[in-house]
Amino acid sequence: MASVQVTNRLTTTDKDIPTPNPNDGSARTRAKDYLLVVELVNQPISIDLFKDLSTSFDPYVQVFQVPKGSTGANVADGALLVAQDDDSGGNLNPKIDGFLTEYFNGAGPTLTSVPGVDYVVRVTSLDTLTQLPQPFTLQVSTPSGSVALKDPITGANMNPAGSTGIPVARFFDKTAGGHFYTTDPIEKSDRLTNPSRFQSEGDEFVAPGDGNAKVQRFLNTASGTYFFTNKPGEIQFVRTLPQFRDQGEVFNSYSTAVPGAIPVYRFTNLSRERENPLNITHFFTRSEEQRRVVQGRSDFRDEGVAFYALPA
Repeated sequence: MASVQVTNRLTTTDKDIPTPNPNDGSARTRAKDYLLVVELVNQPISIDLFKDLSTSFDPYVQVFQVPKGSTGANVADGALLVAQDDDSGGNLNPKIDGFLTEYFNGAGPTLTSVPGVDYVVRVTSLDTLTQLPQPFTLQVSTPSGSVALKDPITGANMNPAGSTGIPVARFFDKTAGGHFYTTDPIEKSDRLTNPSRFQSEGDEFVAPGDGNAKVQRFLNTASGTYFFTNKPGEIQFVRTLPQFRDQGEVFNSYSTAVPGAIPVYRFTNLSRERENPLNITHFFTRSEEQRRVVQGRSDFRDEGVAFYALPA
């Protein structure tokens, strides 16, 4: 899967437009446009817009189709509207393709890349914004190839981490006594707003957009901790353990070392297993310094490289 994520905010200097709400009359709101370039044709395009949990605005996303190579401050003006969504992603988060996504001009039931065009993704609000700024996270994914989000005026790439992937945040769960890793903006926000339980430890590594191995996540219901692996044999084995619940693919990785990649190391927490054999708990780090420290502890077993990712 190719995926890219941009975190930004709507401000008073953004484009002033009529609200998408047809019942608002002459009401106006703010909008920020992104030029979306999809490498391959016939690729289903998934777009998620997440509002920050600390905000109250109703986020809205629209997608316009423009001739390939188009740029300019008003590139979306008069462009072909192909999809829009209010909150079919749940929790007032728009999603294309979501359950209630609206499609226009021949697009749908899935938004799919076609030859000779780029797209403009517009982030705005359904109603008038009474308070600014309003932070949000925009994520775009396709099954294959690459995707890029660019400045519509200059065409400059706006993707994080050199347009190569999505940062993976690490949190320490003080209740469960284990670490949690995620690229998901909602999961990040949920934990950042609960500091009494979750301690943020920053971005641990970057999940490569062109990674050739999906990392599977499992919840250990006995311990409340999580296990991550991209190895098919381990995935099949862990699925046979009754205390583990498969939560699906969560981010990309490399199965072998490639130029620019770094190893992410895995350790088993032996003290947790001594408490209860079902409490299989692991620690992952890309830090060579942390690896050396943990290697010196008798309560952890070094299991080598779990997978390869990109430096944060």
